[in-house]
Amino acid sequence: EIAANSGRGSTMIKFLAIASFVAFSTPALAQDANTQAMPAATPQAMGKIIMYRQGALMGMGLGCPFRYKGKEIVELGRNKYAEWPVPAGSYILTNKTSSVDVNVNPGQTKYVRCVIKTGMLTGRADLQIVDAETYNEHSADYERKEIAAPDMVSAQ
Repeated sequence: EIAANSGRGSTMIKFLAIASFVAFSTPALAQDANTQAMPAATPQAMGKIIMYRQGALMGMGLGCPFRYKGKEIVELGRNKYAEWPVPAGSYILTNKTSSVDVNVNPGQTKYVRCVIKTGMLTGRADLQIVDAETYNEHSADYERKEIAAPDMVSAQ
């Protein structure tokens, strides 16, 4: 009777061992499959968009929002900038009164300036692509602001 019970016990132990192996290794196997199916963007395939606003007195009380696909990336006040790492590609940045098409190549940094211009009753935010030299003229005066949704482009 003891020999018969010990046979069932070893079968049960083997079953539990196999079940445990399958239960704990399945998520790891699934994760490996997902990792291989969706490779991470390499640093060479990434670029950066730097958005900034200078400290002009015009429009002192106005914010300058930057939006992508209708969602706000960041709103900048005077002497503020934000860096947005993006996969290489084309991005149309907008606000209520302006838009700009930014084409980013791998490893490239593009600069978009917000200028508050005179409007009929209030100022309006105008977006302009500028070069690195223009940005660097006053970059020491700018204070960094974090973007609202850093992973916004993953749904692109």
